[in-house]
Amino acid sequence: MGLLSTLLGRTKPVPANLDALFAMPSVAITLQSAAGMSTSGRAGVCYKPPSGQGFAEMQAEVTKLLAMQGGETLRTAEDDYGYHWVVIEHPEIDTLVTQVHLVNASLADAGWGAQLLCSVFGLAAVEAPDPGSNEAPSVVAASSAYLVYLFKRGTFYPFVPKGREHRDTTEELKLKSLVADDVTIEPELDRWFPLWDLPLG
Repeated sequence: MGLLSTLLGRTKPVPANLDALFAMPSVAITLQSAAGMSTSGRAGVCYKPPSGQGFAEMQAEVTKLLAMQGGETLRTAEDDYGYHWVVIEHPEIDTLVTQVHLVNASLADAGWGAQLLCSVFGLAAVEAPDPGSNEAPSVVAASSAYLVYLFKRGTFYPFVPKGREHRDTTEELKLKSLVADDVTIEPELDRWFPLWDLPLG
């Protein structure tokens, strides 16, 4: 099964449930308390652009989204496999999730739901503040793991790259066990597709 078929979930279509994204703040709390991790402040929405005139129209929708946000926290990128991304950056997980939801919903409402593949949240180690401090935990490393939301499946799975085109399945299963109470995990492991060279930094 190819990447596009896997991510789109063509063999078993499930209506997208974008409200599932709002479980990410709970995931952040769980990861911080159980593993010293949290979201990295970066996320991406991946889509496969249509060919021809449809591509220009879709890019126009993305440009409108960027303009709505002032261009400060959203940017576009293309990976080595020809997939396009809207990359969102914000230190507050609630705002990050809201913007990821906005991008997905806006493109779906504009008729491009079939082109949406997944949303990816970076995970990273965090440093706890000194006891008694009012400071929030801060990210101390770049994204070292990811939580992927499959748009057409309505499910999540962890992805932990390890070097060039290798993954750490042991860590992925650990992350699965940690967040399984917060989000719906994709039950079919062959749909835990690796996403190499993610443009999330």
